Amino acid sequence: MQPLKRPGKSRRDSRRGLAVVELAISLPLLLMLTFATIEASNAIYLKQSLTLAAYEAARTATGPGGTEDDGQLRADEILGARNIRNSSVSFSPRLTANLPTGTAITITVSAPSNSNSVGPQWHIRNSTIRAQVVMPRL
Repeated sequence: MQPLKRPGKSRRDSRRGLAVVELAISLPLLLMLTFATIEASNAIYLKQSLTLAAYEAARTATGPGGTEDDGQLRADEILGARNIRNSSVSFSPRLTANLPTGTAITITVSAPSNSNSVGPQWHIRNSTIRAQVVMPRL
């Protein structure tokens, strides 16, 4: 007398092998998508932080009685609160006491992506992110 085989056992084993193959193909793609999303989110956060710092520096420096040092200090406050490292702020033209009212002042804030990243970078590696705001002197 021969032992009886279970009818679904070989089918279950082949499906288990198929699941391993599906995982081997899809897991790297899912991980790549996850890390690309994190990198893109980090770049967007950096760009928004630089834009906010440029706007606040422009608003402070170009207002009545505002100076370039006031704008620089305000930008540094924003960038420090958002943990942005190695940033630079520039004013063009230079804010002086005899600069006429209505002159367009351009404030540029930049920071390297390498020192402001949370993980490995593939697309924005070795680049400098910049934000620029133009505001009239009041």
